[in-house]
Amino acid sequence: MSEMPVTPSEEPKKNNTGLIIGIVVVVLLCCCCSVVAGGWFFGDAIVAAMGM
Repeated sequence: MSEMPVTPSEEPKKNNTGLIIGIVVVVLLCCCCSVVAGGWFFGDAIVAAMGM
């Protein structure tokens, strides 16, 4: 009996676009929250430093 050669089946690549977009959105939200929190806690000092 002859054996059929075993070839590895190529699985289609998973689409990671949603994951990448999700990570980018989370990073941007963290940056925005940091800016808002910094303005909340240090806003008076920033305004005073700018001379307004």
